[in-house]
Amino acid sequence: MPRLSALFLAAAAATGIGIAAGTSAVADSRYAQYYPPPGYGYPPSSRPPCQAVTPGPFQGAARGAAGGALIGAISGNAGRGAAIGAGFGALRNAVGRGSARSAGACY
Repeated sequence: MPRLSALFLAAAAATGIGIAAGTSAVADSRYAQYYPPPGYGYPPSSRPPCQAVTPGPFQGAARGAAGGALIGAISGNAGRGAAIGAGFGALRNAVGRGSARSAGACY
Protein backbone atom coordinates (compact mmCIF):
# COMPACT_ATOMS: atom_id res chain seq x y z
CA MET A 1 0.00 0.00 0.00
CA PRO A 2 2.76 2.57 0.72
CA ARG A 3 4.26 1.85 -2.69
CA LEU A 4 0.95 2.65 -4.39
CA SER A 5 0.69 5.90 -2.41
CA ALA A 6 4.21 6.91 -3.40
CA LEU A 7 3.48 6.14 -7.05
CA PHE A 8 0.28 8.17 -6.94
CA LEU A 9 2.09 11.06 -5.24
CA ALA A 10 4.85 11.01 -7.88
CA ALA A 11 2.30 11.03 -10.71
CA ALA A 12 0.40 13.91 -9.11
CA ALA A 13 3.61 15.90 -8.65
CA ALA A 14 4.66 15.34 -12.27
CA THR A 15 1.22 16.46 -13.45
CA GLY A 16 1.36 19.52 -11.22
CA ILE A 17 4.79 20.48 -12.53
CA GLY A 18 3.55 20.15 -16.11
CA ILE A 19 0.52 22.32 -15.39
CA ALA A 20 2.63 24.91 -13.54
CA ALA A 21 5.04 25.13 -16.46
CA GLY A 22 2.10 25.87 -18.76
CA THR A 23 3.22 23.53 -21.53
CA SER A 24 2.90 19.88 -22.20
CA ALA A 25 6.05 17.83 -22.53
CA VAL A 26 4.37 15.78 -25.27
CA ALA A 27 3.40 18.88 -27.28
CA ASP A 28 6.87 20.39 -26.91
CA SER A 29 8.59 17.31 -28.27
CA ARG A 30 6.03 16.87 -31.03
CA TYR A 31 6.24 20.38 -32.53
CA ALA A 32 9.75 21.47 -31.61
CA GLN A 33 11.42 20.19 -34.80
CA TYR A 34 9.02 21.62 -37.37
CA TYR A 35 9.51 24.85 -39.29
CA PRO A 36 6.63 27.29 -39.74
CA PRO A 37 4.51 26.74 -42.85
CA PRO A 38 5.40 28.64 -46.03
CA GLY A 39 4.02 32.15 -46.12
CA TYR A 40 3.97 32.43 -42.35
CA GLY A 41 5.14 35.81 -41.07
CA TYR A 42 6.61 38.59 -43.15
CA PRO A 43 8.27 38.01 -46.52
CA PRO A 44 12.07 38.15 -46.30
CA SER A 45 12.28 41.28 -48.43
CA SER A 46 9.84 43.39 -46.42
CA ARG A 47 10.21 44.92 -42.98
CA PRO A 48 7.56 44.65 -40.25
CA PRO A 49 5.69 47.74 -39.04
CA CYS A 50 7.26 49.53 -36.08
CA GLN A 51 4.23 48.79 -33.91
CA ALA A 52 5.14 45.10 -34.14
CA VAL A 53 8.81 45.64 -33.34
CA THR A 54 8.86 48.25 -30.58
CA PRO A 55 6.39 49.33 -27.88
CA GLY A 56 4.82 52.74 -28.32
CA PRO A 57 5.31 55.84 -26.20
CA PHE A 58 1.98 55.36 -24.40
CA GLN A 59 3.02 51.89 -23.28
CA GLY A 60 6.25 53.38 -22.02
CA ALA A 61 4.35 56.12 -20.19
CA ALA A 62 2.11 53.60 -18.45
CA ARG A 63 5.01 51.39 -17.47
CA GLY A 64 7.09 54.35 -16.32
CA ALA A 65 4.20 55.74 -14.28
CA ALA A 66 3.76 52.43 -12.50
CA GLY A 67 7.45 52.18 -11.67
CA GLY A 68 7.68 55.84 -10.73
CA ALA A 69 4.67 55.57 -8.43
CA LEU A 70 6.28 52.63 -6.68
CA ILE A 71 9.58 54.44 -6.20
CA GLY A 72 7.73 57.64 -5.27
CA ALA A 73 5.66 55.82 -2.66
CA ILE A 74 8.84 54.56 -1.04
CA SER A 75 10.32 58.04 -0.98
CA GLY A 76 7.08 59.72 0.14
CA ASN A 77 5.47 61.27 -2.97
CA ALA A 78 3.83 58.73 -5.28
CA GLY A 79 2.19 61.32 -7.54
CA ARG A 80 5.41 63.09 -8.33
CA GLY A 81 7.17 59.77 -8.95
CA ALA A 82 4.41 58.66 -11.32
CA ALA A 83 4.60 61.91 -13.28
CA ILE A 84 8.37 61.73 -13.63
CA GLY A 85 8.21 58.03 -14.53
CA ALA A 86 5.53 58.60 -17.17
CA GLY A 87 7.55 61.30 -18.86
CA PHE A 88 10.73 59.26 -18.80
CA GLY A 89 8.99 56.09 -20.04
CA ALA A 90 7.30 57.88 -22.94
CA LEU A 91 10.54 59.53 -23.99
CA ARG A 92 12.48 56.28 -23.74
CA ASN A 93 10.06 54.32 -25.94
CA ALA A 94 9.71 57.14 -28.47
CA VAL A 95 13.49 57.30 -28.85
CA GLY A 96 13.67 53.51 -29.15
CA ARG A 97 11.05 53.45 -31.90
CA GLY A 98 12.76 56.26 -33.78
CA SER A 99 16.10 54.47 -33.56
CA ALA A 100 14.57 51.23 -34.86
CA ARG A 101 12.96 53.11 -37.74
CA SER A 102 16.14 54.93 -38.72
CA ALA A 103 18.19 51.74 -38.48
CA GLY A 104 15.83 50.05 -40.95
CA ALA A 105 14.42 47.45 -38.56
CA CYS A 106 10.86 48.56 -39.30
CA TYR A 107 8.87 51.02 -41.36
